[in-house]
Amino acid sequence: MGVSFQLDHLVIAVIDLEQAVADYLQLGFNVVPGGRHQHTPTQNALVYFADGTYLELIEWTMPVPGEKWYEHLTQHGEGLVDFAFVPSKIGDTIAQAAERGVQYRGPIDGSRIKPTGEHVQWQLGWPVSRALPFLCGDVTPRSLRVPDGEVRKHRNQASGITSIAIRVDNLDDAAEAYRALLGSESDTVLGVTHSLEAVGLDVLSIQLGSTQLHLVAPLATEESTAGERFRSDLKRKGQGVYRLCVDGLDDAPSKHEISQLKHGVPLLITHKNLTLLEQIDYHE
Repeated sequence: MGVSFQLDHLVIAVIDLEQAVADYLQLGFNVVPGGRHQHTPTQNALVYFADGTYLELIEWTMPVPGEKWYEHLTQHGEGLVDFAFVPSKIGDTIAQAAERGVQYRGPIDGSRIKPTGEHVQWQLGWPVSRALPFLCGDVTPRSLRVPDGEVRKHRNQASGITSIAIRVDNLDDAAEAYRALLGSESDTVLGVTHSLEAVGLDVLSIQLGSTQLHLVAPLATEESTAGERFRSDLKRKGQGVYRLCVDGLDDAPSKHEISQLKHGVPLLITHKNLTLLEQIDYHE
């Protein structure tokens, strides 16, 4: 029997969790205290959506030099640092990906104590390539980590993550890696490549449930201002998730204030049907 996947969550590194919670509440989100992790000196708060995905606001309670998310925070500031898939069987996923040439470390135990005292446990798989998601497989029931009900309702009517954009060095290499990770599922979820010559970018889209994942790479033969900015960010920050679109209503009072409230996240909240360019453009 094969392994199935869905987008699980996005990780947003912040300096001050209390302030980030207040700001995301002002953006119209319902933000739930997550608790303290046991495997790393961090604590979090969570924004759950009706589609089963969520955002994780994470803060370090002490410095962790060398830890990749912490290093990203200290070098580049607050913002998106990673994203996770939840596979139906994490051990099988890691083993099968390795057979196809894609390496993950793990499964590695992770856990968190919720403010209620409940102990949430999961296992993690860490990819060698930052173009790929990390894996999060539940040990305790997923409903303990991702609850249903009122926590998924938001003042801004947010219902789910419609798309994320991921910077990659080379689109062909990234596509091959995702095919290896997804296995037989890749035949049905991987789309076609779109060359956006006007902005000097290549895009390959992956449809996981109601969310589109856009792998974005610079076109080698095209010169453009957007393409040059993209190359600069790729060189400076490396591969990884950089933009997020959420289905909802942006009810913050002004564009400037919205930007300040997002803590470095290129986040677009809208019910509008977005063009591909709007979904991948990280310069608002």
